[in-house]
Amino acid sequence: MAIRVRYNGTMWCAAHTVEEEGDTYIDDALHYHLAVERGIIVAFPMPKHLGHPEWWWSGCTPIGVDKWRSLPDVGKPNSP
Repeated sequence: MAIRVRYNGTMWCAAHTVEEEGDTYIDDALHYHLAVERGIIVAFPMPKHLGHPEWWWSGCTPIGVDKWRSLPDVGKPNSP
């Protein structure tokens, strides 16, 4: 569940991409904190993520990315 941050600033799933020169590696723990605990970064849900394993800042998502996808249920709008 790690991420590669490309030199150009884009973020990609480390498990589904090849390392490139200039990448910065975000480990599993920080990735989990940013995606699940804080909901700061988001990606397409599976299985679409396998075909396009990019991650985005939650406020900068393209159409089709659910900005609440990575948050626990208690953080979602209208949760019980």
